[in-house]
Amino acid sequence: MSNTDEQRKHFPAGPIAARTDFQTAVRGFILNASAASVRQLWWVSPDYSDWPLDEPELIDALTHWARTPGAHITWICHDFERVRRAMPRLTRWRQNFSHVLSCRSPQEMAGPDMPTLLVADHLAVLRVLDLERMRGYVRIEGSDVQRAHEEIDVILQRSSEAFPAVTLGL
Repeated sequence: MSNTDEQRKHFPAGPIAARTDFQTAVRGFILNASAASVRQLWWVSPDYSDWPLDEPELIDALTHWARTPGAHITWICHDFERVRRAMPRLTRWRQNFSHVLSCRSPQEMAGPDMPTLLVADHLAVLRVLDLERMRGYVRIEGSDVQRAHEEIDVILQRSSEAFPAVTLGL
């Protein structure tokens, strides 16, 4: 078994048929990022409202992962203000780990047109196809992961910095 195959075993492929499946898959990606030696994560969502990102266990896992040399995460979102209000633990984590984090907001893409993706390096992709019913899949095939990276690249080319770690006021 190759090293990549060993890493991919941390991301069980399969369908996502409901919100609970989606949240379980997100938890799995975050909780297993260190064990799978993931260096880069990409999170893409219109607003992250269905993502279980404020849970203490996930914040601890993100903290452990972020201390790994080379760790970097890219968040792409339309409404980071909603994240700030609804996820105080994650917002504090973002302030403490701003050095491993890039937050971007697309300029020309409407919220409903934005994909919902979680990508771990070139190992696995979680993709939501139906936001209303939270249906989608987790796949580890290289072509699916590459397609997700290409989509993210297009969005990043037309995005700007967002969600500053510190907001300065007068």
